[in-house]
Amino acid sequence: MLHQSHRAHRQTALCVGAATRSAAGCMVALSLLISIGCAPADPGSTSTNGGSKRLTLERLYSLPTLIGTAPSGFAWSPNSARFAFLWNDEGKPHRDVWVAEVGGSELSPTRWSDLQRTTSPASTDKLAETQYHDAVAQETRDRDPGARAVLWHPDGERVIVAVGSEWRTVAPGAESQKFLENARQLAFDSTGKQLAFLRDGDLWTASADGSGARRLTRLAKEATRVASFRWSPNGNQIAVFESDRSQVTVRGVPDYLTEETTLHQIRRAYPGEEPERQRLGVIDASGGAISWIDLAKPAPAMVLSYRWSPDGAHLAIDTSDLYAKDRQIFVASTSPPGAPSRMVARDADPMNETFYYWRIEWSTDSNTLYFLSDRATDFHVWAVSKTGGEARALTSGNWAVAEIFPIDAGVLAVANRGNAEERQLLRVTSPDADGAPPQIEPVSSRSGTHAPVVSPDGRWAAVAHSADDSPPELLLTEIATATEQQVTQSPVEEFTNYTWASPTYVEFESHVDGSTLHGRLTLPKDFDSSKRYPAILGSVYTDSVRNQWGGRTAHPTWGLDQYLLQEGYVLLNVDMRGSWGRGSEHRRGIRLDYGGIDIDDLESGVRFLGSLGYVDLDRVGIWGSSYGGLMTAMSLFRKPDLYAAGVAGAPATNVGHALMGQMAVMMRPEDQPAEYADSSPYLHGHGLKAPLMIIHGMRDRVVLYKDSVILTQRLIQMDKDVELVTLPNAGHGWDNEGLAQTRYAFRKLVQHFELHLKPGL
Repeated sequence: MLHQSHRAHRQTALCVGAATRSAAGCMVALSLLISIGCAPADPGSTSTNGGSKRLTLERLYSLPTLIGTAPSGFAWSPNSARFAFLWNDEGKPHRDVWVAEVGGSELSPTRWSDLQRTTSPASTDKLAETQYHDAVAQETRDRDPGARAVLWHPDGERVIVAVGSEWRTVAPGAESQKFLENARQLAFDSTGKQLAFLRDGDLWTASADGSGARRLTRLAKEATRVASFRWSPNGNQIAVFESDRSQVTVRGVPDYLTEETTLHQIRRAYPGEEPERQRLGVIDASGGAISWIDLAKPAPAMVLSYRWSPDGAHLAIDTSDLYAKDRQIFVASTSPPGAPSRMVARDADPMNETFYYWRIEWSTDSNTLYFLSDRATDFHVWAVSKTGGEARALTSGNWAVAEIFPIDAGVLAVANRGNAEERQLLRVTSPDADGAPPQIEPVSSRSGTHAPVVSPDGRWAAVAHSADDSPPELLLTEIATATEQQVTQSPVEEFTNYTWASPTYVEFESHVDGSTLHGRLTLPKDFDSSKRYPAILGSVYTDSVRNQWGGRTAHPTWGLDQYLLQEGYVLLNVDMRGSWGRGSEHRRGIRLDYGGIDIDDLESGVRFLGSLGYVDLDRVGIWGSSYGGLMTAMSLFRKPDLYAAGVAGAPATNVGHALMGQMAVMMRPEDQPAEYADSSPYLHGHGLKAPLMIIHGMRDRVVLYKDSVILTQRLIQMDKDVELVTLPNAGHGWDNEGLAQTRYAFRKLVQHFELHLKPGL
């Protein structure tokens, strides 16, 4: 078994993000706002390091990846002395288990595993001679993730790792051993003597060594299963969350890559159809019947989350209706079983547009329930007694809180206080009985986006971090002292051979109502304000103006953006109405109005670009995926003279076929038929003037490929300029499901913009 220290030369070879940067210096650089009509004073400052090598799509999306492998799967040992994570220090996707000790002056993680890589199946000589077979085999190897999840064994000396269909134990200096197979969501109880997991849709338990597995529930049947569970703190009970999708409509998704065309039957509800049914119960760890919790009558449609109080006496349950308009928080006593629950907080607002950003957590003394609510200016931390009563705001102001984690005397919060583009860590201290105001203190210091996993003792946080000039890394943060140490160095040495452009954050007014809008503006390499550049809005989506590597990380556009900048495009992202962290009124602007005020905000972005003096408004393009594809199509259809070209990836062109969650914006189609029609691009294609490319995967189960086929046919019938790029093996994440597919799709996108926007003129 390999037990390898993180190589020392990697720690000094790369300059980006290698040292803790001054928070003040970073904030000055990132808070520079460009006034309308003014270019950045020093455009050259938008690039990091001085490499001169040219970027290509082939190198950006090949292995080893230039930016390295993002650390993931953070897990703390029971005594909070060590933490494990999944990583590859060579920029490959195959992750192994690494472990770091806390408390020292320097962090040098060691690799605990050397997991076997996927090998290609044996083939006949004839197949082996074909380029196709070799490419598929290479793709299989490249996409092997290695370790998928990790948790600590209660003894604190070994970890348990998910590899393929197995869980294996890993310890330094020893070969990995098979622990369990065909199991999900492994979790030990607080005593370390019992293990629970999901198998075949039911809850199972076993001893700590994985032996003696027995089935605790018998809920699994067609489309009904245990979706999740949580141990009680004393290990005597388990909360069980059941998902029943038996009433959800079955639809067919054809697969043309099988020998004969196959129709896969999936359960996929459209807005207004029968939803999934959910319920929460408690079962004794030794077995027996489940005591289902009676929340209210009528019962809320959705269980958003649930948490045991640290003393194990109560279970808090966060719920909502299907439309995110009536959120209710309940506290249920678990002794005796079946005791009635009490509603302790409620957010009922018919105008709300939250997309379920609510959170709940218990105080460490079990007396107070913390929750996120946007009942005031935006999402903030509130506190209420476990018995109910008046809730008290612990944070307030023109900023928002995204996540909360319980610590002694309060919570660790992820928020954008002081800079809307940031996600920083704050320690929020709950007030004492004397009513003193809560204290809010910064914990993180680096500019960028922080996502913590807090240690069991509440002293430390393992933090996933990235910023505009720093690819994803792992930090160790001591919460009380607000100190950060960098654990990993992920980019490969070749990273420094290239010039990486960084954005500037801008503000401009909405041309519709004068509201302040926020943008992320990035200028080409060797920018010259005397020239006229083409520009691209995109990838358009809500929450895209963020200080993190690549801006919007749901798609791997970090490399595409850098390539487009190199080729001479100006790039702009806009946090249009509906975005998080800009205030409740800003977010609620899209109510019943997809393809309305949101694309108006994008037009305001184009007008802002025109005011700068160096953007050619005859050469502006737009692109996005999913909802971003909807906005792209609708922008071209409703604002035909504004854009010269567009690319819509997996576009949601029929809102009536969206996921159920879109009813938070659109309500039920039978109640809002005109609004659904007005928000569906496929009914507005007659306005198209500019060339439109649609990129869509045939195996997409989120936005059905059928909808793009229908839109394409309608545009053909109207003699419009449309091109459908079909990806036979792609799901909804068409640009993140295999490097060959990513390169192919991005090449198509680049060629489309090159043809119609003509960079370099």
